[in-house]
Amino acid sequence: MFLSTVTTYGQTNESIIKKLYLQLGTGLTNYNGYSAGFDIQAVLKKHWTATLSYHNITMDPKNLPSNYEPGFELVLIFPFSDAYPESNMKLYSLSAGKFFELGRKFWFVTEAGVSVVNGDKFTFIRQPMVQDSYGHTSSNYGGKKEIKTTFGGVLKADLTWAFSSFAGLGVGVFGNFNSIQSPVGAELKLIVGWMNRRPKIK
Repeated sequence: MFLSTVTTYGQTNESIIKKLYLQLGTGLTNYNGYSAGFDIQAVLKKHWTATLSYHNITMDPKNLPSNYEPGFELVLIFPFSDAYPESNMKLYSLSAGKFFELGRKFWFVTEAGVSVVNGDKFTFIRQPMVQDSYGHTSSNYGGKKEIKTTFGGVLKADLTWAFSSFAGLGVGVFGNFNSIQSPVGAELKLIVGWMNRRPKIK
């Protein structure tokens, strides 16, 4: 409903909104991470763009010790390892940038902006590996996890191929720089919305 309403507005005021679409993306990040999220992006007059975006990222904590060993439990004679600690981060971003038309079906966008960041921050403390009465052996590191909120800066770039008037595919890269942990990643995107492929932007 939101896309339909704003698209109608854009069609009657072509000099303001040239394109409007939703991008659904997933990909990989540094720290052995993976991401999923979505953007609502508008292409405005004079080749400016504006984007609201959300990312949910799961990755290794940035301060995970290189010699970290997870705990494990013996079942018969087979060891079953505990999971490694994972840092979860949510990014809520507002960015703006420039649109570069590469053809009727292709375009490139670069943007910069600000984010509200909500993420896990870990503290690791070295400890001996101890087996309890149930046969479980602890990790060689203990510690705690805190959920922190801060602000960050975001840089991103996307290449889009609109294979129809309402759908497309894209590839993108992004980086978010903040005091908790700074993910950098690449994504594949499915794009749906008002592509406005025919009129040439002036």
